[in-house]
Amino acid sequence: MSTDTRDNIAELIGEEWADDFTAPDTVTAAELAAWLGLTANRVHALGRDGVLPRTPEKTYPLRASVAAYCDHARQLAKGKAADKALAEEKIRLAREQADKIALQNAAARGELLDSRQVANEWRAIVTDLRAAVLAVPSRVASRLALDRKETAALDAEIRDAMEAIADDR
Repeated sequence: MSTDTRDNIAELIGEEWADDFTAPDTVTAAELAAWLGLTANRVHALGRDGVLPRTPEKTYPLRASVAAYCDHARQLAKGKAADKALAEEKIRLAREQADKIALQNAAARGELLDSRQVANEWRAIVTDLRAAVLAVPSRVASRLALDRKETAALDAEIRDAMEAIADDR
């Protein structure tokens, strides 16, 4: 037996027993749980799932069970590394869901407006403004007694200004 193995066994079972210790061929679920740092229930579950080999008497071959558990742990670790892309997608999805809920909450609090409703309101305001501005030349002409030519010039200037504004969008 190597010195490292003897030291590990001595730590587990006590110094005075280490020299005489030989690992049993089979152990109970509770004993295997102590070796693997698990609970007996977890050992039973791993045995039931076929991860750990067990005998018909529901005992566990110690060496084979430790090796099988180590393989199982390695596979789990490898799976976690392979699922990094999946984990990143889950994080992205969680962020998107959080954003969606934040928008729903803001809407419920009245902090958001419907863009179609805002566009319709502005369209109505701009239409009314356009009508009022286009009525200016005739109102000014009647107040100042402008002739047709002067009224047409004022109307053309207003329309040109409105066209310039519309082209700048």
